[in-house]
Amino acid sequence: MRREPASAPGALDSGQLRPLEAETSVTDLAVEGALPPELDGLYVRNSFNPHPALSGGDGVPAHLFLGDGMIHGVRLAAGRACWYRNRWVRTQSLAAATGQAALPGPLDRRWVPHNPANLNVIAHAGRLLALCDVGMPYALNSDLETQGCYDFDGQLAANMSAHPKRDPATGELHFVNYRPWRPWVTYFCADPAGRIVRRQAIDVAGATAMHDFAITRRFAVFIDQPLVFERPPRPGGGLPFCWDGGYAMRLGLLELHRHDAPVRWFEIEPCFIPHVLNAFDDGQAVVLRAVVSDPYYMTGDAPRAQACLGMHEWRIDLASGRVAHHCLSNAPGELPRLDERCVGRPHRYGYAAEIRLAQAWHACGGLFKYDFARDEVIKHDVGPDAMAAEPVFIAAHASAGEDEGWVLSFVYDATTDRSALIVLDARHFDHAPLARISLPQRVPYGAHGSWVPRVDLGESPCRSCR
Repeated sequence: MRREPASAPGALDSGQLRPLEAETSVTDLAVEGALPPELDGLYVRNSFNPHPALSGGDGVPAHLFLGDGMIHGVRLAAGRACWYRNRWVRTQSLAAATGQAALPGPLDRRWVPHNPANLNVIAHAGRLLALCDVGMPYALNSDLETQGCYDFDGQLAANMSAHPKRDPATGELHFVNYRPWRPWVTYFCADPAGRIVRRQAIDVAGATAMHDFAITRRFAVFIDQPLVFERPPRPGGGLPFCWDGGYAMRLGLLELHRHDAPVRWFEIEPCFIPHVLNAFDDGQAVVLRAVVSDPYYMTGDAPRAQACLGMHEWRIDLASGRVAHHCLSNAPGELPRLDERCVGRPHRYGYAAEIRLAQAWHACGGLFKYDFARDEVIKHDVGPDAMAAEPVFIAAHASAGEDEGWVLSFVYDATTDRSALIVLDARHFDHAPLARISLPQRVPYGAHGSWVPRVDLGESPCRSCR
């Protein structure tokens, strides 16, 4: 099959893809509208931002996903936007390339020469963790400064994928890793204090790239799909994956509360699932909701004339073993999120970023809200010259309804080459933002991030607001 570069030459040095050249700290950001005073925490996002010391002479990596991780954070408290900061994740490779001393802590065990730590940033056990599938997590403090590689107190001796799932009832963090040698995939569970309490090799059929997975109350749900490691790696760099048309695609269920249970596998029609929205079980079946896309941006293959992108559902009947599959929405949404109190539970709503497929696989537009009870998608339009990032939902209070709260997203404006943080009322999703926080610069394209409440930052009330 004909191959093309995963990103066209020059595409990664223009517009929102153009990396920032410096770290910045700005306090008392301008706010248009009114910030809900209940928002007391840190909105934090990772981005692809190649560092000149690691990205070659022209500063453009072979693929967007290879750019070094840069964390962007906005601290909100008392109806104010207290500060914005951006910081590179000071990985061991970046420290060596820039002549800095290595940070204390364990070695970064990775299956590539450089772990860019650029895909996600989450909070667990009192730490911010910058994640990328290829290596170990990096711990950050609440000011976004890198503290060093994190190995769960010596219990993690391999890489960690970028999409862990936190059980809202137990606080446990479930995650997987995948790599180009056996065991291809391993499942882990860490307790709220950061101690790994379970690990199990997963019997996938081959070297599959399991970037995402799901949990329910009872099961971990694994996606054994035909995106596999390619050997030998193709010349010219890029990502080391290919689509294997002869590889059977399966969903796997692992019981979370039986440590001796094997994975039960269910074959499904092949498709590419880049990201999961959620999964849940009702006693009779397990339901998985996830994005279906084309894998060309991972493999370097030429894109199809009619690219696919939509939200799909699989229902696994536990008694019969049959799997029913249907498309929930053809709205071109990616980077799906939901109210994290509903992780692993039945849910009505979900959110995603619109992808302007006619432009590029990474060209975002507005935001989508899925209402699965009404079978409808509501769009928040940001305008033709703006691009919203992954949406994050924040509940108004502990007992709030599923969409009673706010949706936050960075929005890049191509006309000004700057970004803003918008705050939407989730119940009036298509209305104008409640608040728009002007940032001093653009936030380059990135994948995933989090809202971290103050209590999880380990801080007293924001120092900038005292």
